[in-house]
Amino acid sequence: MKQILYKSICLLIASTLIFQPLSAQQKNFNDASRKKEQVKRAYKKAYAKARKRTIKRRYDLQTKATQEMMDAAEERAEDYNKQNDPKFLERIFKRKRPKSR
Repeated sequence: MKQILYKSICLLIASTLIFQPLSAQQKNFNDASRKKEQVKRAYKKAYAKARKRTIKRRYDLQTKATQEMMDAAEERAEDYNKQNDPKFLERIFKRKRPKSR
């Protein structure tokens, strides 16, 4: 009886020593991947902000006539791109996929 109890206690201690570092490694991996995603999002946000600022600056450099032509071209592009867009209700009720991690 004592041998079985002794072996089970040793097995319990050994298993906690073996599996504890694995969970710590997993935590570090999760933290690192989360940090990587945050940095990636921050870069995308900064890029979009800089791009928007650049477009506005280039637009402001143009004359009024050129700005009107640019606006007209932008409207035509939006109309053309909306041709193949799904309809409003289809976009709302389409089946959403779960986010992959």
